[in-house]
Amino acid sequence: MTGLFINRDFDYQKKLEKAWEYFHCGLEIKESSVPQVILDSWHRSQEFCVNTKLAQGPSILGGGNIYSENNTYAPLLKSALPVIKNARTILDDYQLFMMLTSSNGKILDRQGNSKSLALADSQQLVVGSNWSEQYCGTNAVGMAVAIKRPVQVIAREHYCEMTSVWGCAAAPIKDLRDGRILGILDTTGPDHSFVSMNMGWVSSMASCIEFRLHELQNYSKYRLIDYCMAHTERWKKETIMVFDEEGFLVWVREGSASSQKEIPALLQNTLIDTRVDGMSVKNISLNNLPEGMDKDWLEPVIIDGVLVGHLLIIVATEREKIVSKNPLNTRVKETLLIGNSDSVSYLRELAGTLSEGRVIVALTGETGTGKEVMAREIYLQGGLKGEFIAVNCGAIQKDLLASELFGYVEGSFSGAKRGGMIGKFEAAQNGTIFLDEFCELPLDLQVYLLRVLEMREIVRIGESNPRPINARIIIATNKNLEQEVKSGRLREDLYYRVSTAVIELPTLRERKDDILVLFDYFLKKLSEESCSEIPGSSNAFRVALQKYSWPGNVRELHNFSENCILMNAGKDLTLDHCPQRMLESFYPESKKILSGCALKVAEQKKIDEALIMFEGNISKTSRYLGIARSTLYLKMKKISKTL
Repeated sequence: MTGLFINRDFDYQKKLEKAWEYFHCGLEIKESSVPQVILDSWHRSQEFCVNTKLAQGPSILGGGNIYSENNTYAPLLKSALPVIKNARTILDDYQLFMMLTSSNGKILDRQGNSKSLALADSQQLVVGSNWSEQYCGTNAVGMAVAIKRPVQVIAREHYCEMTSVWGCAAAPIKDLRDGRILGILDTTGPDHSFVSMNMGWVSSMASCIEFRLHELQNYSKYRLIDYCMAHTERWKKETIMVFDEEGFLVWVREGSASSQKEIPALLQNTLIDTRVDGMSVKNISLNNLPEGMDKDWLEPVIIDGVLVGHLLIIVATEREKIVSKNPLNTRVKETLLIGNSDSVSYLRELAGTLSEGRVIVALTGETGTGKEVMAREIYLQGGLKGEFIAVNCGAIQKDLLASELFGYVEGSFSGAKRGGMIGKFEAAQNGTIFLDEFCELPLDLQVYLLRVLEMREIVRIGESNPRPINARIIIATNKNLEQEVKSGRLREDLYYRVSTAVIELPTLRERKDDILVLFDYFLKKLSEESCSEIPGSSNAFRVALQKYSWPGNVRELHNFSENCILMNAGKDLTLDHCPQRMLESFYPESKKILSGCALKVAEQKKIDEALIMFEGNISKTSRYLGIARSTLYLKMKKISKTL
């Protein structure tokens, strides 16, 4: 940074005081008496009609509450305050204090010598006050804002008499990406002890803050990119552009040639890390988008409840025309419903049908039947741009459930986050919200939810203005909805609202043809995730899987598959790997055989496998074992067994 180093000796100050009086009397000033940069600032101050007899800085609007300003400048504060804190010893020793201001001169923070700060208090040189030239005339902060470079102002160089007791040096803090001024760093102290080297010191500290801020920006940038890369897989042919909170283009994924042709003129040839002011969170407006940009292309990116940027999903016009003629073209070929049974085929077809509308879907069935998988299938088939948001209504504390679902504004209750938080319904905008364990909702919340479902709008806690929502709503429960209404745990009016499309998912025992298909699918998937070898399995083992009733349904089968991979990697799966409850459930005699001690373990195992495989048929079992029926009976009798 280049600065302004000016001779500050006694003779200079005497000439300057005289020039100051001449200036305010409208008399001609010798050019050599006052540096041109100071004289220019005096002229600007005069044009602003600043009173030279000003006793204090401007009043603080809002009673000193600058929360919104601090929130806007949070990254700047986070980067600057540790640097300022490290300078406290020097500030105390030299009767200095340091200020961090916004890009327009509003003081965000100050630290330093207590005596100097006390004098500053008397002049309203405090947090929240604006010290630009417009309000306080020539001073280091105001000049740095105006000329956008480091500057030093001592004693009579100030425009107002009250500030002539100070010496101050200030340097802009710039955004290293595009050179914008983000804030001003200033050090101020009594004019008699102020030295010209302070400007070099402040400039060096400002540079340090710039680099710290740049590191923070890079962290936020890559966090945003990682999030978007993980959540944009559903868009295969579209061109995707990601803009951060300040409107910087941080990531682009080129789609089909036709989609690239649709890029708005404003964004064509835009390079990564280029700032597009109209795409910042602060300035973007759905009602005033750049020419050629469709509002349906725009998706907010929300991480941890905070709006951190936007996705621009550019769709080819030709593709849109095809889709409008045949909505089925929006469906994807992939499916989450695994199985070959008629039940699964019907569910896939039903998911495609339901994905075309916005009707509320209610999924019922035993626990573990795959209600969330079915909900995700409907979401996947619909090709929605928004997110799939799952909420377990039974896992959230009752007093927190409303804030989780509908969000809240700042200060709405004790412990509320600064800036408030969006709810799950808003997070699912243009997507799908899945309310699992729906019948666990408390009755008082059911009243509010009924209005949300009917009006398609929510009101955040602590707010009065409704916010429209555009999300597909899917509920799920393992309870009987009608019975819940009779027992008084579910409002009757809410039941009629959600029972338009009720789907009862079949149990796994009702689609036995899918058991081995699912088991093999889970083994393959889990082995890939754990880098393990897929184990083989005996015929008796696979027969056992099909004959078991699976009371925990698909969830139980998945957990069993995971156990087979983790506990028996590389080993062939036999009946030894089946839990005892599984064997007992379809052949009670197996418990007695396995617990007997008359036969050797291997012989017991072989007999048991054969009996299970042939469903207790003695003729088939003896033929398979290569022994006579009488011999088989004899062996079983020896171990105290009778069929």
